[in-house]
Amino acid sequence: MDNFKDCLESIDEQEYREFELYILDNNPSNEIEVTIKEFFPDIVDKVHYRRLKKNNGAAYAYNVGLHFAEGNYVVFFGQHDRLSGNTLSALNEKIEALDNKDCIVYADHDELVGLDRKNPHFKSDFNKELFLQTDYVGDFVCISKSLSSRLGEFNEKAKTSYLYEYILRAAFKNEPIVHVPSLIYHKRTSDRAMNKEERKAAEYYCKEHMALAISYLGQEEVFCDGRIDASLKKWHLNYDDSTFRRFSSNYMFLRDENVKLYTRNNVKKMYAYLCQPDVAVVGVRFIDRGFKVDNVGYIFDTDGAWYPAFHGQSLFRDTYDGIGSMPRDVSVVDCGCCLIDAKVYRMLHGFDTRLTGQDAMFDFCLRARKRGYRVIVLPRVVARWKDREVETPTDNHQLIMEKHGDFIQKGDEFYNKNLPIGMENYILPGTQEQKEED
Repeated sequence: MDNFKDCLESIDEQEYREFELYILDNNPSNEIEVTIKEFFPDIVDKVHYRRLKKNNGAAYAYNVGLHFAEGNYVVFFGQHDRLSGNTLSALNEKIEALDNKDCIVYADHDELVGLDRKNPHFKSDFNKELFLQTDYVGDFVCISKSLSSRLGEFNEKAKTSYLYEYILRAAFKNEPIVHVPSLIYHKRTSDRAMNKEERKAAEYYCKEHMALAISYLGQEEVFCDGRIDASLKKWHLNYDDSTFRRFSSNYMFLRDENVKLYTRNNVKKMYAYLCQPDVAVVGVRFIDRGFKVDNVGYIFDTDGAWYPAFHGQSLFRDTYDGIGSMPRDVSVVDCGCCLIDAKVYRMLHGFDTRLTGQDAMFDFCLRARKRGYRVIVLPRVVARWKDREVETPTDNHQLIMEKHGDFIQKGDEFYNKNLPIGMENYILPGTQEQKEED
């Protein structure tokens, strides 16, 4: 009950006051109802308490809440978690910036252990490939009522993955899913090791989520199976590559003569991801001497300069939030080795011959993304440049800014603005010394 009171306190401290609170109670006692009246004596008309007649799970409760909520947007969050004082203000600001359009909104979060805030999770804008392997969005989402009317009710058969399934449903219908890059949500957690029952619950959680990801991909005739990661925080999808044919006209495999591949069946593995109908380019992870990462895709800043992601980080240490080892959507991949969908290549009329090297790939990936296609990096395929000269002529940069300046100035949607930009990236403030020790 103390954690629930802490949650209510954070709601009562909101700067933005134009809200109504709906609390749906499965508890057999009236303790929660009494607590609510103590916390909100002045705005009791805006606080709606409902004792549920059936204990049919959280998805059922959310459906009841959606039915009775009267606002234009509904925010869902955990009963033991905490909001920042500006949480609702930040959501309202984001929604107004989008001209109040139908959308799903999520935000960055950190973890609340007792009174301490730890482990900030600075997320990318919606990353479909990453989301298919881990629920990085989390429990805190804001959904417009009109969009929920189109998507329908939460799936009450899902015990743990009802929010995840709802966002998947929106993603596969190409509905807007937007992100607030700010730590406005604090998820209650524990820093102790999981016991046997908790591990069993976490395993079920992953299995249910993974089954939904596989099911939604199957609806697009993209077939795969999967396995649960030992961390019990993510799962690994194995895309079906049975349709792969060497020397097929469906794809273009590009590999620089100075690039060496260290893994087997590389094109086949990349092709499995390229089979998704919205994927245009699949790139790979590049390593460097000294057991260091060269890049796992590229990020770019608002001036149009691009930087290798995770550059210089140890191959034997996990990356920020583990995403450096996970297939995910990125803005740009390394030009040294990639697989390109042939029909997309023809549609875009190939590379811009006025550009060279990584700048040409930068331009091509941006053009593909503007057409609604995704660019994926696949870390399980490993390559290394034997000899490389990186040149970025001034003329290249000027041409890219002329073609994509408005897009570039919005920033890299797959890189959180709260993380450092430059050659040293995906590093939390205060961890630089550890990186240098490695």
